[in-house]
Amino acid sequence: MLAWFGNKKRAEGLVGLSINDQRIALAHITRKREDVFLEHCVREALAPGSRDGIKSARDRLPALVEELGLSGANCSCLLSPRDYNIYLVEAPEVEADEMRSAVRWKIKDLLDMPIEEAVIDVFPLPEDALRGRSPMIYAIAAQKARVEQMIEVVDRSGMTLDAIDIPEMAMRNLTSVFADDSNGLAFIALKQSGSTMNLSHQGQLYLTRRINTPVATDALLQDDWEGLRDRLALEIQRSLDYYESQMGQNPINKILMAPRQSDTETMTASLSDALAAPIDVFNFADRLPSADSISAELKGACMMVIGAALRVDSEGGGN
Repeated sequence: MLAWFGNKKRAEGLVGLSINDQRIALAHITRKREDVFLEHCVREALAPGSRDGIKSARDRLPALVEELGLSGANCSCLLSPRDYNIYLVEAPEVEADEMRSAVRWKIKDLLDMPIEEAVIDVFPLPEDALRGRSPMIYAIAAQKARVEQMIEVVDRSGMTLDAIDIPEMAMRNLTSVFADDSNGLAFIALKQSGSTMNLSHQGQLYLTRRINTPVATDALLQDDWEGLRDRLALEIQRSLDYYESQMGQNPINKILMAPRQSDTETMTASLSDALAAPIDVFNFADRLPSADSISAELKGACMMVIGAALRVDSEGGGN
C-alpha cells in the first residue's frame, strides 16, 4: 500500500510503526529465509495531555531510533483507522498504471474530504472471488495531510519510509505467517474504536470489513453485553455468509480473535455461544521468536505494528 521509495541505504529487516495521540508503537522484524525474528518491540506513551501525536512523535522518535540502533532501517508506517476509509468498488476498465487515477474520480462522491485532499491506493480481489462478475477492487482513501506528516516524521527519525500501510493488511500479514488459512480463515480484532474482520484464503484477502460496534475493555461487565454480543455475532455471520454465497467460497469453519487486554478467553467463549462456528484465540506470540526481554503481553499489545513489520511485496519490502 502507498509504496514510498527513497535513496537511503537499506538496513536489515523492517520496522512497523504506529502513532496516535497517546503512544508510539514500534516493532522490528528481521528475516532469515522463511524464519522471522522480533528484534525490538516498543509501546511507549507520549507526553500526558498531548493532543497531537504526530508532533510529539516527531520530537521523540529520533532518540528512540538511535537508542534501538535502527538508523537507516526501512519502515512500514501504519495509518490509524480514523486517517483513511476503505471502499469496495467495481474496477474501472483502464490499464493497470491508470487504475489509481480512474478510481480517484470513481469514489470522489463517497469521500468525507475533498478529492484534492485525498491520497488513493487500490488492491484487487482474487479472481475466484468474482464468480463471473465485473472485477472488483478495494480503494483506500487517506488524508493527504496526515500522510505527508507521517512521511516527514519517519524521514526526520533517521529511518527510511518503505510504505504506508493499513491495519487490514497488517492483519493479513500476521495470519499469512502464523495461521493456517488453506481452507479459509476469519480473523477478528475487537476494539473500543471499532472492530476489523478479515476473511482470507491461502494468504489472499477476500473480504475485509469494519464493524463499527465499539467493544470496550470491560464490555463483558456491561449490562447490555448480551445485546452487544448478538449484534457482533450478526455482523460476523453476515460476513461469513457473503464470503460463501457472493464470492463462491467454501464455508469458513475457523474463526480467530486477536488477543485483548484482559478478557480474551471469556470473550471468545461468549461469542462462540452466539455463532455456529467456534472462535479461538490467535496465539501468535508463542510462535514468534523474539529477544528475551519481549513478553507475550507486549507482543499482543503491538500486534498491528508486528503485522506491518511482516510486510513483504514484489518491491522487496520486508527484506
